[in-house]
Amino acid sequence: MEQNSNYRVLSNVCVSCGVRIPDIDFEIKPAMRETYGLFLVTAGKGIFIIDGIEYPVKRGNSVMLFPYSSISVKIYPNIMFEYKWVELTGFEIAVMISRTNFSKSRPVAPEIPVESLFQYFDVCDDNSDTVYAACRTNGKVLILLSYYIQYYPSRKSTETDYIMQARDYIERNFREVSCTVKSVADKVQLDRTYLYRLFKEETGFSVIEYINNCRIGRACTMLNNTNVQIKDVALSVGFSDQLYFSKVFRKLKGITPTEYRKKHANKKDA
Repeated sequence: MEQNSNYRVLSNVCVSCGVRIPDIDFEIKPAMRETYGLFLVTAGKGIFIIDGIEYPVKRGNSVMLFPYSSISVKIYPNIMFEYKWVELTGFEIAVMISRTNFSKSRPVAPEIPVESLFQYFDVCDDNSDTVYAACRTNGKVLILLSYYIQYYPSRKSTETDYIMQARDYIERNFREVSCTVKSVADKVQLDRTYLYRLFKEETGFSVIEYINNCRIGRACTMLNNTNVQIKDVALSVGFSDQLYFSKVFRKLKGITPTEYRKKHANKKDA
């Protein structure tokens, strides 16, 4: 696997990019990230396993991995399987992807009729943390996504707009205790039941699940990088009740906030 993870300046949209090199025994291990991943199969065939569901893919197929999804790749014995990928983040990226027909329940796209589409996955400009390199990288990403908007457009643009408004509100306000399902529904002016159905179809999560994922993701960052007390971490990410925070944290991460901090402290010391 070749990759570049040096785009950390400006408002970067590209977290990393890479290519599966043939003839090397490599397989994506199960992972869950807060970013988007876009894959293009450039040769052969294989299977992407997303949230436990198998999606057979072949040359020309594109695969979109949404935030907070788990992914692994199954490679057929003695069959070539090559793909390129970019890992993306940011609200602007989410808006562009919402204009495509990708969704959590529909992560695989047919071949996009663009000659040499694979070349647009080579977004990494160089290895330096410079503003000009970041600008070039971001520009290439936008061009890449523009082809998916053109040739694989969303069939539910109005409904998608509601979801993007809801996600934007959540991602800007999840640290506030006042960010609730009701406040989200009020913001986009939709009935809560209708919003629940649209949001679940588009993202795979209920509104409260998405809010909690944002909050716990931020909490993990704080637990990893600060010595702030658990109760203050809870308040900082929108939980007024420390016990409820610990309950939600354990549900999503499998361990308590204290255990999480100790586990990652041990990794730093190792």
